[in-house]
Amino acid sequence: MVVLGLCAAADAYDEVVVFPKEKGVKIDRFFYDFKSPSAPWKFTQKGWAKTLLEEYGFNGIRTSIYGTGSKPAHPEPGVVLEEYYQGETKGLKLARKIRPNTIIFASKKLDNTQSFPDWTKGAKGVIPEKYAILVADYLEYMKGEGLEVDVLAIDNERRFNEGNIMPETHRDVVLELRRLTAERGLRMPKVVGHEDYAVGRHKWMETFDSLQSDTMDIFGAHYYPRARLLEKLKSDLAYAGDREKWHTELHWDSHGDPKATNDSMETAVCSFLALWDCVDQGMNGLMWWDFSPKKNRRNHLMHAASVPLVNAWPLKVIDPDGAETVDLNQLHTRAFLQGDTLTIYAINHDSAKEWKDLRFKLATGRIAGKIEGRQWSDGGPAEGNVGTIKPFMRGSFRVNLAPGTISVFSLNIKP
Repeated sequence: MVVLGLCAAADAYDEVVVFPKEKGVKIDRFFYDFKSPSAPWKFTQKGWAKTLLEEYGFNGIRTSIYGTGSKPAHPEPGVVLEEYYQGETKGLKLARKIRPNTIIFASKKLDNTQSFPDWTKGAKGVIPEKYAILVADYLEYMKGEGLEVDVLAIDNERRFNEGNIMPETHRDVVLELRRLTAERGLRMPKVVGHEDYAVGRHKWMETFDSLQSDTMDIFGAHYYPRARLLEKLKSDLAYAGDREKWHTELHWDSHGDPKATNDSMETAVCSFLALWDCVDQGMNGLMWWDFSPKKNRRNHLMHAASVPLVNAWPLKVIDPDGAETVDLNQLHTRAFLQGDTLTIYAINHDSAKEWKDLRFKLATGRIAGKIEGRQWSDGGPAEGNVGTIKPFMRGSFRVNLAPGTISVFSLNIKP
């Protein structure tokens, strides 16, 4: 096992170069997901809520719109059964107390073929005029709780529900909802769509673009490590145009190897790369499914992958293997800048290759103080091996990257 530290000088070495002045799209939206298992109730533990909103700087929460078979909160038009929402509203009120500007993102809860109540549906899916009433009822209820909704998703993974909200239906629901909110004196949230299970399915965004409709304010996608459909993601994002672009359900799940678990290194690598695909394509909003305070390796790695990205700028990085993330066994590096704190990631998933004396260099500026490093490997501690590294010539440092490792380096930089 390789422990991080200062490496001996070498006559020749490959380099990783970070460009602090060449920035991508700032990640200015980072959400916690109440739709994850038991999340609202975990969140009501004040320590976890404060960690997320104060220490980590998360600035939004996704919460559920029910009316499903298992939670029939909307049994008829104009009726909301508040007992189904009490867990969420309690957590949201705590969030707004801790961070008053917390963004509330309400999203339709998925419950397979019982995702929408019968009174909102016809033979071909939801009836726009009726489903809009359910959403307006929800918005009115939330306003009565002192929790006006900022962002709204009227659908969630169409592949697995019966709503059949294709582009025309999406447009018609939103237009009717705008009318109802104006009629009831409610604020109309920004609309995020189309929130399907996979990008590019049925050319949804291409069709929506052809409608020339203004009924989507934010593009929202689900993009999974098991099926990183990068070209389809690029296509959808191109049709999204100048809208904000959010990944609204990042998952930490296995890829390829049937023996992989949520705690395996392969799962971690695939999850990092799926996240980076989205950041590379300019997505400014991110949210994990099941982001947890538990202290296993999965969650230590998930926190390490996420917290340095909150309100951070992605930076240009070059490394010996290039920027592509297709081959898992290449060297993968990324860098993010929060204020004057730079976080550099290095993934060496190749079980046979060790990068020795690899130099990490700033294209501009200098390193102030020591570098803190953390490295994970199979069989290593859940929190990773921790060490410090002295900078070399003020603007660089060198490390060994053992086979099958994920490394994170944190340092302060000055112009």
